[in-house]
Amino acid sequence: MAHAMAATSGKINAEVIEVQEFPELGREFGVRGVPLTVINEVISFTGAANEQMLLEHLKSALE
Repeated sequence: MAHAMAATSGKINAEVIEVQEFPELGREFGVRGVPLTVINEVISFTGAANEQMLLEHLKSALE
């Protein structure tokens, strides 16, 4: 869903980073499991998120 939102809104930027190819980013963000979602470098959570959970995290990041 994040990719669809990014395609329709200039307010969302989504990136996928392969931590095995960029281990320094894995260390920087403290990756312990995948997928790891980081929002505004403030909120992070591990595991798949449904649409409602993702929206709640996005709202929290905007506050």
